[in-house]
Amino acid sequence: MVQPKPVKLRTGLSFALAVGTAALACSGNSSNASSPGGGGGGDQNPDAGGTMIADGGSSTPTDSGPTSDECSAGEAYCSGARTARVCTDTASGKRWQDSTCGAGQGCVQGACVSNACSDECAIGDTQGAKSCALYDVAHDSWGSIDANASMSDRARAYEAYLRKWEMVYGAVGSAHFTDTTYTTIDTMNGLGDASIWTGTYLASEAMRLMATGSADARAEILSVVKTLDRALHVSGEPATLARIVRPAGANPGFSLPDLSCANSSEVHCNVPYDGANYDYYGHISRDQYQGFMLGMTLAYDALTSADEDTRAVIRGDIVAFVKELMKDRTVSATITYQGVPIPATLTMRFVVLNHAEMPGGKVAINLDTSDNGEGSGMSGLQEFTPDLADVIHQVPGLSFFPSIPRSSSAMMLASFFRDALDVTNGIDASKADHDAILDYYLNHSGTGGNVDDWLTIAKEWSAGNDCGDHYYANNIAMEPMYNLARLEDDPARKALIQNQILGGPMWTAFSTTKNSFFSFITAANVSAVGSSSAPADAMTQLAEFPAPPRVVHAVDQTGNAKYMPHSTSCTNQVDHSTAVDVGDRTVEDFLWQREPWGLQSSGDVNQTEPGVDYLVAYWMARHHGFTTDDDAGKCLAFH
Repeated sequence: MVQPKPVKLRTGLSFALAVGTAALACSGNSSNASSPGGGGGGDQNPDAGGTMIADGGSSTPTDSGPTSDECSAGEAYCSGARTARVCTDTASGKRWQDSTCGAGQGCVQGACVSNACSDECAIGDTQGAKSCALYDVAHDSWGSIDANASMSDRARAYEAYLRKWEMVYGAVGSAHFTDTTYTTIDTMNGLGDASIWTGTYLASEAMRLMATGSADARAEILSVVKTLDRALHVSGEPATLARIVRPAGANPGFSLPDLSCANSSEVHCNVPYDGANYDYYGHISRDQYQGFMLGMTLAYDALTSADEDTRAVIRGDIVAFVKELMKDRTVSATITYQGVPIPATLTMRFVVLNHAEMPGGKVAINLDTSDNGEGSGMSGLQEFTPDLADVIHQVPGLSFFPSIPRSSSAMMLASFFRDALDVTNGIDASKADHDAILDYYLNHSGTGGNVDDWLTIAKEWSAGNDCGDHYYANNIAMEPMYNLARLEDDPARKALIQNQILGGPMWTAFSTTKNSFFSFITAANVSAVGSSSAPADAMTQLAEFPAPPRVVHAVDQTGNAKYMPHSTSCTNQVDHSTAVDVGDRTVEDFLWQREPWGLQSSGDVNQTEPGVDYLVAYWMARHHGFTTDDDAGKCLAFH
């Protein structure tokens, strides 16, 4: 049987193994992480050194039965700041063996490395009598993070702050506090967008794992995958994602306005799932899926076969979603056009359904073609139709409509199929699914077409010109473009994606907007951008993020000479030939999805934002080598 695709160590890493048992000594204390860490590629290329001492137990087989492998040759991951687990040949087959690094060494990307280590915990974590602190492996000393001076420490601070204050029931929100001591939450806002930002946070942790091998990143990935998996299944409808899920009636001690059971059309309460009852916010939108798919695919790529159970969950979720998109289905619908309801029977694909949200048992579509269908309201389904005219032409009396191409839906669709092909590649049990998805991706000739048709629509992408009112739609396109550009394996198609879409009109639109996230996505996939000054410029902007908490302060830059002249067509905005520096900008839930030209906002000093925008940009830069660890030789460990 073909083993699940492993995440390989960098070429050149080697291990010297000796069988025995040893305790980890860190400044005189035992330091064993409660959860082991994964390995992968990343921004460092250390030389492995010293002796790794194999822990006892499974390292010495006691039976002489048939051999079988539990891992793949070359795999290794960090199980702690100074401990590793390595796939080793034994008489019973390949087995994981636990090892402890020598003096002056720590674990990075699964290898014991001199004067380096990776985080096994987050600030505020405890383990028995121990607490998480910054360890200097070279000097065998302990200290504290400095989130103001170090961007690496700032990421550590945001990771800890987010988990403590900005998440509820495993999902990302935006905490509103009673006062500026920031010690008591009164409301958790933003849960209607929990799936997109929880998925994007998962993407940041996956890239952290690939960049460093952090055991803490791996443990967080395993936790967040469970949250998103539950969100995908709680409704009971195949692959219909919920925005946020909680145990039925649970009360965290503060208000959750987005989870009010009084809103019965969108919030569904006491829904049975997996032996318990839950409340969930439905009425899903396309942007929630983009965060889900970005994070789940990167998490799959970051984990090793040591986490095949979690990788199988991710694989199952992604495949189930894409197989739903491949189905042709007939649905009863009510189409409201210019205020007039029109009954129709529609044949649709590229949709997921939620019967609990169908008024009168029918799909409801309130048609708005003023912005290429982006503002069309729908109930009972979520669609990813590349050309909305494919649906509208089936409505009696509306066959006159011209084509309504939707470039972001086309990008999403192509990206989602590539995600599914990625997670099924080389998996014997998924071969039938892989082959069917690939055939559809390449050859589907029915309405809606295949990847070549989708990319033809995607090439027509253009930036909105509405003073940034719909700037968030750019993030809806860019997140799926990251996976699509990096995963497409046909040379001609990949060149088209990289050069005629991402590196073409999209980069032209974003190159002057000081959007670090978009810059790193482009630089990681378009060589001309990656080799330019763009990554360094993006790091300069990212460095302007403050340490947490990310407070929604009032901003007024209207009199700042740096932002003259103002736009002549957009009120209180700098001229769109440039953008406001990140450190001067209005504070947003996810900075990179909000327009970059605004000069003024009233603020709310009790409102905070989670910092996923800093984390995903920072770890993407680290993963792709656009920056290095500015606190090298140190890591968070239990002390």
